[in-house]
Amino acid sequence: MDSEILAKSFVECFCKADVEGIDSLLSIQFNLKGPLLEFDSKQEYIDSLNGNLEADPEAKIFSVIGNANEATAFYKYRGNLIGQLFRCKEGKIYETVLVFDTKNIA
Repeated sequence: MDSEILAKSFVECFCKADVEGIDSLLSIQFNLKGPLLEFDSKQEYIDSLNGNLEADPEAKIFSVIGNANEATAFYKYRGNLIGQLFRCKEGKIYETVLVFDTKNIA
């Protein structure tokens, strides 16, 4: 899978609260850096999502662009505009950097 397809699939799964789908897209060596939290392993991230991730039927993907190894997605989830960089290799996401304004987070 190329990086654009991986990124789009991740965002779709995230917005539908499909944790199993997200899990299938991530490398074992996965890490995430964001304005509120950081995760250094796939399992740590998946554990944080279980029971905490909510589907958003009004979520919208505005764009996903990329090349062979990186993609960037811009989307709206639960009223927040989000930019996310995905780094990929061997058909899996191994790193992502998440950017959004935290003022609307309760």
